[in-house]
Amino acid sequence: MAASDPSALYFLTNRMNLNGVLSSRLVAPRESHDKYYVDLLEQVPGWVPLLTQPPTQALIEAVTVERGAGAPVVIEFPLDVAKKAELRQPVAYVPALALSQAVAIHFREERDLREHRARGYKNIHPHDELLKVTPELFASDAPGEGALTAPAGSCQVSWRRIDRIRGAINAALASVQSGEQLAVAAAFLGEVKFPPAIVLPEWIGWRELDDHGDVAEHVDPDLGVPDHVGFRAVYGVLGEQDASNAWSPNAVLDGVATRIQGAGLAADAVDALIQNLQRVRSIVNVEADFEPFRTTARALVSAKSLLLVLLRSELEELLAWPEEQTGADDLTRVTAAVLAGRLRGLAREATTLRSLALDDLTAAWAVRVARGEGGVLGEVQFSAPTHGTSLKLDGVELSTQDALLPDPVAKYHKVADAKKESLRIAVSRAVGWPVTHRITVPTGATKTEDAGVLTILTPGEVQLTVSVDEEDFLSKLGALAGGGKRKVLAAFDLQNTHRLD
Repeated sequence: MAASDPSALYFLTNRMNLNGVLSSRLVAPRESHDKYYVDLLEQVPGWVPLLTQPPTQALIEAVTVERGAGAPVVIEFPLDVAKKAELRQPVAYVPALALSQAVAIHFREERDLREHRARGYKNIHPHDELLKVTPELFASDAPGEGALTAPAGSCQVSWRRIDRIRGAINAALASVQSGEQLAVAAAFLGEVKFPPAIVLPEWIGWRELDDHGDVAEHVDPDLGVPDHVGFRAVYGVLGEQDASNAWSPNAVLDGVATRIQGAGLAADAVDALIQNLQRVRSIVNVEADFEPFRTTARALVSAKSLLLVLLRSELEELLAWPEEQTGADDLTRVTAAVLAGRLRGLAREATTLRSLALDDLTAAWAVRVARGEGGVLGEVQFSAPTHGTSLKLDGVELSTQDALLPDPVAKYHKVADAKKESLRIAVSRAVGWPVTHRITVPTGATKTEDAGVLTILTPGEVQLTVSVDEEDFLSKLGALAGGGKRKVLAAFDLQNTHRLD
């Protein structure tokens, strides 16, 4: 191989910009950086320049000229990340690169590496396996200027929006604590095939998260489903917020209301959504008490999820909120997490709430978007065999959870008729549902009540009948979800155990 033939490709930057690359797991154009110190990206908007030879001193000077930028850093990539024709040029230009494709991260001196390791960041995954000290890579004496010329025709990408979408994806997975919640997350990522036990609104899907690019290309929400319109409005407004600079829950609610009123809904649907938002606003402004959610026909998932995020906008705090305090069902919990992730994005989120595998998969998706390919996130596969549930993306297992909960109605119908009444009573008492108590009092009996104690004076026999209406009981069983369903099934199992004893 001739000396001029490249053996690798090099992205030259500085130590401070490296932090942005590590947090996002992406090497992307200047527009992708919030905190930025001058390097080669500034010269070539919309592109990532990859050197085909080690950097010249002029280029090294160009990336370290700004005060505070730190030492020069080279991220090494294999040749196959660029087109073969470009390898004959001093610089190959690509729209973006996933950090998972990198071979190494090179520092010029041991002290530079020490400085990098001395600063830990909660939003950066461990990456020691990539770090190297390679002084010869920074010692080129080849002549050259510190200026680059950008090619024409870069793909226009909103990198902030890409990060917010990735944040929503990540939060959906981070919120999962059960097989049912894993199914909701899978639906948001693009899965469409589920067991009969999983029934989700039709609007839950990948197209609701992926709003990059031209808005005209996106499918309008179903005007016959207020919750769909509500979610789309909330998701859009939160994507425009930057809570690190300014955070106003009332401004968010104003923006959501404006979008809803301009969505073209029928008047009654607008009223339903606005009433939900007014309830949210009254709680946010401490004009009404927050109470655990109850299942009602009027309460919308989009409004409940928004309320949770407005009260706890940090994903970690939101996910730590106990279900018994929120009353949030599986769909509401995961949807609220999606909204919190949308608000914060991915790059700033702590790695304790992130999956390295998912980060790299969404980075690969972002690279496809930068190339103008876009499309689906990947091949999503939700599996629910009898022993558990799992979610895979492009063959990579992202999460495993317990098996889906059995249908409590079906479980009830398997109980012998003679035992159903006692089961209804035991389960209702265990979960706090009303139980009917009827007292038959003989004629002429004297009844007095004091401090909640009913006293009956009679020479005859008093009969107490305890019952739970079966139709009402089955209706409640059928409406169960999340923790309520788990609590009822535990009561079923406890009652069966007592029978065996």
